[in-house]
Amino acid sequence: MNILRRVAHAVLDLEKMRCEKTVNVFRKIGLYRRLLESTGTEPKVAAEIESQMLSIMEEGILEQHMLCSRFVRGELAFIEFVQEWKVWYGEYAAWCDRVSLDAFRYAA
Repeated sequence: MNILRRVAHAVLDLEKMRCEKTVNVFRKIGLYRRLLESTGTEPKVAAEIESQMLSIMEEGILEQHMLCSRFVRGELAFIEFVQEWKVWYGEYAAWCDRVSLDAFRYAA
């Protein structure tokens, strides 16, 4: 692994840590719960949605880091990386939508 790849991987690791810290701050202050409660969502439902969304974010951070690491290590060509990223992002967005919609259906 050459020096540029090492630097790129260090930057990826730092970004992963930053994202994890952000999720921890959101969890600590109850950001999503408060936002949902301010829109009239019941506290129990808001807390459940927040918990699910934060766990999805944590898993997404890990998956995103693994995918980017494969590209930086040279295991994926740029085109392959973009295609896998597109698939991953589509699945991730659908997962987030599904969790939110299921929770709101349950609340309704």
